[in-house]
Amino acid sequence: MLSAAVVLAALLGTGTAYAEQSAAPPGATAEDDPATKGLTRTSLDLSGGGSQQLNALGPASIPGASICRRYYIFSYRAGRYVSEEQGYTGSSHNMLRARSSAGALGTWEQFSICSYNGRTDLIFIQATSGYLVTAEYGYAGNSKGMLRARGEWPGDWEVFEVWSDAGRFFLRNQATKGWVSVRVDLTGSSANMLRGNGGSAGPWEQLAFTSVA
Repeated sequence: MLSAAVVLAALLGTGTAYAEQSAAPPGATAEDDPATKGLTRTSLDLSGGGSQQLNALGPASIPGASICRRYYIFSYRAGRYVSEEQGYTGSSHNMLRARSSAGALGTWEQFSICSYNGRTDLIFIQATSGYLVTAEYGYAGNSKGMLRARGEWPGDWEVFEVWSDAGRFFLRNQATKGWVSVRVDLTGSSANMLRGNGGSAGPWEQLAFTSVA
């Protein structure tokens, strides 16, 4: 169970009513300013318990002094928490999937959300493997845009904007403008995979962040 957790987005309640996405959401496109669609650019709370100073990862320095705070990431559409699949191998190693219940949270479900260039509405994410979460835009088919932890410094595929609407959060890749989407239509080991190429901020993209401590 979560103890003394700071919930940034209530897991109950309703947000703006969106039309359900089709089984094949459109690829990333440079859509209009999300603010015109009712979304608000939002800063995450990276202060308080569980925060840490992060100056470097791997071989490169992080631009600016980044502050990180550990969070669990919850998918409203899947009704599950996001996990880093450290047991997977090959090109799926460290894939992110929304597959864990509230009673089964462990280290694989803990992510350090880090400010980018001193901004808390522009972030990168470090998984417990130590790697940064990367959207694999070089992949093809159902794996295109797969989120997995393998980056060593924040670049185009690792930096995300934070948006919110009615208390629910959305992440959008800064470079491609693809929304982070939980693919509830996939099955097997890819069920509820996170991908960074959603074409809009809808039900599959709604997230909550709950602090680890």
